[in-house]
Amino acid sequence: MRTALIVSFLLGVQALPAQDRDFGTPVATTLAQVRAEPEAFKNVKIAFTVQFTSLGKISNPFFTKFTPTDFANFYAWADEQPIWQEKAYNDVFGMLFLAKTHPKLEQLYTLRLYQRINVIGIVRNTFQDSPWIEVSDFELADGQLDTAVITHLYRGEKLMEQRAWQRAIAELSLAPGAGVPQPALRATHKNLGICLLRMGEAQSAIGYLESASQMSKTTDLELENLLAMAKSQPGQAIDRTVDSRGLKDSERPMWEAFDGDKGRPATTKLTR
Repeated sequence: MRTALIVSFLLGVQALPAQDRDFGTPVATTLAQVRAEPEAFKNVKIAFTVQFTSLGKISNPFFTKFTPTDFANFYAWADEQPIWQEKAYNDVFGMLFLAKTHPKLEQLYTLRLYQRINVIGIVRNTFQDSPWIEVSDFELADGQLDTAVITHLYRGEKLMEQRAWQRAIAELSLAPGAGVPQPALRATHKNLGICLLRMGEAQSAIGYLESASQMSKTTDLELENLLAMAKSQPGQAIDRTVDSRGLKDSERPMWEAFDGDKGRPATTKLTR
């Protein structure tokens, strides 16, 4: 009996590499979902989109398979991450690894800041409540953010905080353009709808809010409530307070220097 159990155990161990090679069809998800529930995705083949940040130097040879000798490490933001907001910008995910024997290793080394890639990978470990993902493949995705779009969104939302609705509209209107990813475009339309609603321009607000709602992959209760208010009780949303404060230098985004503009302050290098 004991011999049979040992044989069964060994057979099970030998079967693991075959299972490792074929995880079947990847589960479509987002990096945000994987980070929120890493254990649920452990040993699962997943597909998600990210915005490339930089190459990294993270490794953990004691608790994971990811050694700097065998794997290239890189950082990224989730595709849906509003990186024009400082908290989201600083929340870079660094546990992405590509084998140095992978045929796309050189392509990884050529990726640029903000470039979007569709990733297929497997959550190999969940050390310290974080998923450690081995990238099995990636493809370039259409569209990407740039410093100009990020700056317009950042300034627009700062002006919204100051309730300077007209100035916020002027800033946000510069954000949409060819190649802007849908999450950023959705945020722009939502913000423009809010500004117009606060100014009493309900019909124009409805157009932007409906557009943002159509681009939403999940239910945005705030957006739906704003849309309902714009259609039924637009007068309650009007803001009659005027705030003429300007955007202070200290409120300017720290990433303005990334595109090499010498007239902008230097950006602190991301570290983990």
